[in-house]
Amino acid sequence: MATDTETEDPGVDSEADASTEETAVSGNNSKAKLLKVGGLLLLVITLQIGISYWLLAPEQPTELPDEPMPEEQTDTAEVPIDNFSVTNNIAEPGATIHVTFNLVALVGEGAASDFGGMVKEKSKARVKQAVIQVVRKSSLSDLNDPQLGTMKRMMKEAINKVLKKSYVTEIVISEYRTMTQ
Repeated sequence: MATDTETEDPGVDSEADASTEETAVSGNNSKAKLLKVGGLLLLVITLQIGISYWLLAPEQPTELPDEPMPEEQTDTAEVPIDNFSVTNNIAEPGATIHVTFNLVALVGEGAASDFGGMVKEKSKARVKQAVIQVVRKSSLSDLNDPQLGTMKRMMKEAINKVLKKSYVTEIVISEYRTMTQ
């Protein structure tokens, strides 16, 4: 008695049919795997390009409004801190950079006398030390920055930390000069 699976047609090799079906199925599986791997690789490359663009894209300058400054920011007083002459040996290997500048802090109108007393009498040495540390730790790009943004921010944070109160709203650096030896 023969079943449907055991029938043999003349001229048809059942083993050949089975192997052809297996290779077709395995060929389809390998193509599917290859497509999945290719898709995953394309996704990873796209993510890398996107992240690289995001990290390395130049920053667009922000537009300054033509409106006058709000009153809370215009009610500040300039309090001179001191003149500084500092050397930096780590910014450029094998060279010493001499930095000289005048430092002025912008503080709230009401806190100007209190801040002036703290900077001139009580905490004069600690404030000077904090400013000198910022300059000595600065990189060459920080020292050559036309706006001195990083140094100003670090000086503001250091001075406010020494005084244990947020007196300083902005730092102004004038007569800034560097000389490399």
